[in-house]
Amino acid sequence: CIFLLISAWGRAAAATYLVGFLLLVICFALAIIAFAIDTLRFNFIRGIGGLLFVAAVFSVMGLVIYPVKFSSEIEMTGINMFSWAYGFGWTTAIMEICLGFFFCCLPNYEDQILGNVKPTYFYSSP
Repeated sequence: CIFLLISAWGRAAAATYLVGFLLLVICFALAIIAFAIDTLRFNFIRGIGGLLFVAAVFSVMGLVIYPVKFSSEIEMTGINMFSWAYGFGWTTAIMEICLGFFFCCLPNYEDQILGNVKPTYFYSSP
């Protein structure tokens, strides 16, 4: 077993992924606050979406640094697969990107969500 945090690339990968995770936690807290308080509902939703994109960038940087440096500097013997945590990290990064698009597009449908739009009926009389 080799402890990866003794090398600079191991610390860099861990730090960038940790920054992405902390930004994700901040976005989660801001989203709860935004949807809990009626006056703040759509004021900074796009800001949360932008912060989610920044979190995704940090997460992807960490997820790219790790396998590239790991496979180039550590001798591979036997079956070499990354653990389930690596797949979970990619899932998190993909979800951050998708949620970033969701939060950026959500204010466009503010009236429909709040029920301020008059319903349109497609009805033809006989």
